[in-house]
Amino acid sequence: MLGHEQASQHPVFFVLALISAVLTIGFFWGNRQNKQLFLAIFEELAAVIKPEHKEYGNIGVSKEYYTDFTLQKESSLARIDARFTFLPRQLLPYLPIALLIDKSDRLLIALHFKEKLRDEGHIIEVAYAEARTAKIVGADQLNKVFVKWGKYNYNMYYKSKKTHERFKELIDKIDDPGVIRHIALLPDQKKCFIFMIPRKGQVAKDLAPVYQWMLSLD
Repeated sequence: MLGHEQASQHPVFFVLALISAVLTIGFFWGNRQNKQLFLAIFEELAAVIKPEHKEYGNIGVSKEYYTDFTLQKESSLARIDARFTFLPRQLLPYLPIALLIDKSDRLLIALHFKEKLRDEGHIIEVAYAEARTAKIVGADQLNKVFVKWGKYNYNMYYKSKKTHERFKELIDKIDDPGVIRHIALLPDQKKCFIFMIPRKGQVAKDLAPVYQWMLSLD
């Protein structure tokens, strides 16, 4: 018994106990932060999309979430799904490394069209493309122009003059892309993708005009 009491009073024991407590508290705090952020942005998406049915779930330990939105029958879209990848706020020791590598939370929205779109096209922020080493398959077969959108630099990829005009119409309509980093039109997949930085209170504002623009595509 004496040996046990002496061991329990050893400084190393208290240090380990303190570290364990901090990690445990951090784990639950991070889980809660990510879930609260997800739920807030989920409601922002729903407010813009106005789905007939919506659902969501968690992938992994609060780092990734998914959503599925079912739309009304008269919509040109079959459905919309989104995937959230949050910083690992629940893993405090790894969080600084994740901030250096991933830099931010991520939100990828996929719009599934019922009919095939006209042409392929992309608007992608230059800094995002370089940091993520994002590659556009078949980019060498598309026209490419540099555009200034708000205070950011973007590259526009397009195949036809019509797609170029549609993109220009979008840029002229929206002064600031906000948290939008990449818009992709993929006719072969009958999909459009929007990559965003999911910041609470900003997603709905920045998504709404882009979403309405996409609904007008043919």
